[in-house]
Amino acid sequence: GILVVAATQCLTGSVMMGHYAVGQALSGAGVVSASDMTVEAVSCKLAYLFGRGDLNKEQISKLLTVSLRGELTPEELMPPTPFQTPFQIGARKAAHRAANRLL
Repeated sequence: GILVVAATQCLTGSVMMGHYAVGQALSGAGVVSASDMTVEAVSCKLAYLFGRGDLNKEQISKLLTVSLRGELTPEELMPPTPFQTPFQIGARKAAHRAANRLL
């Protein structure tokens, strides 16, 4: 399989997977959010993670959402998104905890 990453070219803000219908569909298809990383940071991070050679696609997907060297804002420090539900908050926290277990 391949790894698909959704990134934004906007100067501020981030990709909010699962927040809107399109994001939910992309997330359901296995697309990974680049959060607030720049396109350049995404390509460098993917090159590093794939270049290690000891990680599978699932591990790379999880590590892509974890700040390794300050390239993305940790989820708990991101400004709140509009219409944030308790379910969305809990799901994000669970995903963040799961990603940190890989490190």
